[in-house]
Amino acid sequence: MVVSTQKNKPREKISYFQRTLRFIQRNKFNPTLLRDFNWGLFALLMAISLFGVVCIFSATATPVEQSELDSMTFLELLQSQPTRYAGLQLLWIAAGLVAMAFVVFLDSDLYERHANKIYWANIALLTVVLFMEKGRGGMAGWFRWGSEQARTIQPSEFGKLAIIISLAKLFAGRQKPISTVSELLPTLAYVGLPLALIVAQPDVGTALVYIVVYGVMLFSSGTNYKLIVGMLSLAVVMLVALWYMLNMSYSESYRLERILVYLDPSRDPTGAGMQTTNARIAVGSGGLWGKGLFSAGSFASLNYIPDDYTDFIFAIVCESFGFVGAGLLVLAFLLLIVRLIALSTQAYDAFGSYVIIGVMAMLLFHIVENVGMVLGLMPVTGIPLPFISYGGSNLLTNYMGMGLVFGIAMRSRERRRRGRHRPAARL
Repeated sequence: MVVSTQKNKPREKISYFQRTLRFIQRNKFNPTLLRDFNWGLFALLMAISLFGVVCIFSATATPVEQSELDSMTFLELLQSQPTRYAGLQLLWIAAGLVAMAFVVFLDSDLYERHANKIYWANIALLTVVLFMEKGRGGMAGWFRWGSEQARTIQPSEFGKLAIIISLAKLFAGRQKPISTVSELLPTLAYVGLPLALIVAQPDVGTALVYIVVYGVMLFSSGTNYKLIVGMLSLAVVMLVALWYMLNMSYSESYRLERILVYLDPSRDPTGAGMQTTNARIAVGSGGLWGKGLFSAGSFASLNYIPDDYTDFIFAIVCESFGFVGAGLLVLAFLLLIVRLIALSTQAYDAFGSYVIIGVMAMLLFHIVENVGMVLGLMPVTGIPLPFISYGGSNLLTNYMGMGLVFGIAMRSRERRRRGRHRPAARL
């Protein structure tokens, strides 16, 4: 008998970085996947985004008398108007499309594999930002950069995607729905850590987004609804109490004034309640078809609504384009949300399904809260209207979130054709 003297070759030792590169190479983007890309949803997204640029242009325009409108060409009219914020929004949209393409390029398996690292990277950023220079009301939620540090990046915005990915892996890895408090507590601790860091900034608006995303994903996992109601009620009570204590530690208590104005709309109409009061007047003044972009005497042109091109841009939508324009925008948002819900049920696996559900919950809460606060139905929290409000961090986050959706939906179609399918989330 011949005995081989060749020793077994030792397993090749490679670094974590090399393993990641090999994983990316094995799952590199296949151009043929583009035939499964959801171009209809992409067209809807771009239509909403470009309408947002027009709304920002309207919010920052200067008033023009009718006689001037009659004597000027449309090009001359545009050249006479400030275009700084509308132009910057176009640049942010371009950056968002690049970021979205990068997210679509990578397989969702990569995000699932590195979900824990994404979670802890988010924790690190939320911790570091607490030591940054504080702004209005003692809030420390931004990294500042650029000339005279005029530009800002808000880590808690990107943290929304981090918590969505992390919770998606957490719920997708469970064999059965949560049915007891002891099973619920670890998930509470998981989402509670980044939530506590955001409240410490303090940023109650973003904290509410985290709570809603967690609650919706928890419900989608099949968790006993009594546990969800009890947990969310306790979380909101604790959040309000902690926010109140933190708010009282600062000399400026404008956040508390926002709640008091919400409870009593007639309170201080020329001070703390001026923003919401004027916003509702602007909503009603638009009528059926709106006043147009450059209407003399409009609230937009007279700067009667602070932050009208960011948080309160829906008031400008109503004033400039009327009930019809605002209604079409709400309908477009409704189509977007319904389509995301449908895609979540068609996902290739549970992780992808939960990610789409999380992105849907994030966008839905932003829409409901922003429109609600402009109409006086919700307290003012400083939450922007997705793809419409001016701002870089939120717009990039939304585009990257939609990138996750597009990537998962595209690969799910391709895998279904090949007969590969795993159970999706329990809806």
